[in-house]
Amino acid sequence: MTKGADLYRLQCLDSDVDAKQHHLAEIEAALGESEPLKQAHRALETAQSLVQKWALRQRNLELEVQGLSSKIVRSEQRLYSGAVKNPKELADLQAKIASLKRRRQKLEDDLLEAMIEREEAETRRTQAQTHQDEIQARWSAQQADLMAERETLQARLAEIEQTRAALLPSIEAGDLAVYQALRRRKGGLAVVQVRDGACGGCGVAISPSLEWQLRQEKVVHCDNCERIIVRI
Repeated sequence: MTKGADLYRLQCLDSDVDAKQHHLAEIEAALGESEPLKQAHRALETAQSLVQKWALRQRNLELEVQGLSSKIVRSEQRLYSGAVKNPKELADLQAKIASLKRRRQKLEDDLLEAMIEREEAETRRTQAQTHQDEIQARWSAQQADLMAERETLQARLAEIEQTRAALLPSIEAGDLAVYQALRRRKGGLAVVQVRDGACGGCGVAISPSLEWQLRQEKVVHCDNCERIIVRI
């Protein structure tokens, strides 16, 4: 005959498994990149894109300034070489040089702005990199702790399963089926202890007849909630 104590031991093992599996599921969900780390990655990528944007802008402007400076030098060389004699042609050449210089001045202003923007973007990138490194370091440490905890839980679950397998032969098939049905219906709690003369599951006082059955070490069910009650 199955003893209530055996069913209670089984309940304790199964409750322990339930709790550890729930915690294991939480650990599995926490493994992988965290949202703060993802945000840090995105911030760094954004900062890097800005640096690249302004670096390209600066390079293009530098090339334009160099091209205009070369044109100005050639035009001034021609102006002062004495090769141009016609007054109108000289005037046109001088106007062209003045226009090129104005254009170069505008480009140089734009270039200065691009250099400032690039410098600020590089500062933001450095800050974003530092922030990401800090988040990454904390995340890596947390991941190592989680994986160690997962390994410990998995080992403990394997031990519980061995203990449970050794206990099952002492429980009759019919009693085990009732226990499993109650577990499904009662939120995982099928077997409870008597507490202060009452059922530990629903709190209703147990009757004298149930008290007598408990003393006989029979499998006893609460008259109210139907859970198996034991006195350990």
